Amino acid sequence: MTTLHPTTPVKPPAVAALAALITLALSGCSQSTPQAQPRRDSPFVFQALNLRQQDAQGRLLWSVTSPEARYDLSRRLALARQLRGDIHTNGQALYRLQASHGTVLSDGDVIQLEGAVSVERLGADPVMIQASRMRWYPRQQRIELDRHAQAFDRTLKLTASKATLLFEKDLLQLRGRPTLQTRAALGPSEGPLRLQLQQLDWSPGSGRLIALGPVQASSPTRGNGNRSLKAVGLEGNTALRRLTLLGPVRLEAPDQSAWLQAQTSTLDLAANTLGSNAPFTAAIGGLRIAGQSLRLLLASNEAEILGGCQLRQPDASLSAQRCRWNWNTDQVNASGGVVLRRQANQQTTRAQQLHGRIGSRGLLEFSSPGARVRSTLVLPPAKPEAKTRATAIRL
Repeated sequence: MTTLHPTTPVKPPAVAALAALITLALSGCSQSTPQAQPRRDSPFVFQALNLRQQDAQGRLLWSVTSPEARYDLSRRLALARQLRGDIHTNGQALYRLQASHGTVLSDGDVIQLEGAVSVERLGADPVMIQASRMRWYPRQQRIELDRHAQAFDRTLKLTASKATLLFEKDLLQLRGRPTLQTRAALGPSEGPLRLQLQQLDWSPGSGRLIALGPVQASSPTRGNGNRSLKAVGLEGNTALRRLTLLGPVRLEAPDQSAWLQAQTSTLDLAANTLGSNAPFTAAIGGLRIAGQSLRLLLASNEAEILGGCQLRQPDASLSAQRCRWNWNTDQVNASGGVVLRRQANQQTTRAQQLHGRIGSRGLLEFSSPGARVRSTLVLPPAKPEAKTRATAIRL
């Protein structure tokens, strides 16, 4: 049902088409003399605009209202201000839109929204979609956003040069090199993460998110440094606040001469962690790192290596069940069956826990204050023909 309220009172006809309604409204406003007829090219001002459509069961599909509209009969368009609208699914309001002004074309086939335009996805965790211009196709249940499209919830912000919102599928398609950015910093020394994608599909209701790669990202630190990230693709769920970077994944921190090469990794925005359960390799200066799984604790600036930690540098190597590194303090802790081997005197040290620090050259220096360790070293022979003897030293 389409309803327009003219400034001159008339009996509102019950018609479905906007053009038919305008024709009857003109008949009701006509006077006995032809001179009283308004010119054909003059717009008609109405006190209210009310457009709506129902489905076969009589349930409301969508509705649009405006406090004032000017209708051009020859061009079949209406200019309206302060547009408000609702989009329904199964009789329930799903989206709510508003615009400072709009143009209703072809009696409602297309509604162009301009100015301060926004579409809100209603629910317990609302999503806001904005643009400076949108084209709404009510019968096709879609909106095209072609100027400064962006969408955001409490965790993420999505932007693109153009986007399409499909109401029936509850799907937002972002095209034209979209970006995904966390609205908060990832840690005390990190800035927000900003991912650059090829295309992105997001279901605001379920939270499901799929993006085609390659994926590139940058995360500025609080200092002058910057971290970059590359991945093959991206999946996730914004309702769960979780993003999965499809491997291989590479993370670089040039200011620390550090890099990480990993497989598929998950960024948990609720716990503020980035982790992978697959083998990985990494480097910090002259130190090489490998392990079976990795978890970055972004809130505390720490990295955990679980299930076979391997640290290697030119003069020594270490293996342990677990390692933890704080990249702010450069403190390293190894625990669980620790074995440290040094080239000097072929020294081997065994302990349940060792502490160390990454020095200025990116090399580890270990110590075990108060801990029980067992060290074995091989002393050089006194004479060339003498046999090498190993001396075990307990500390």
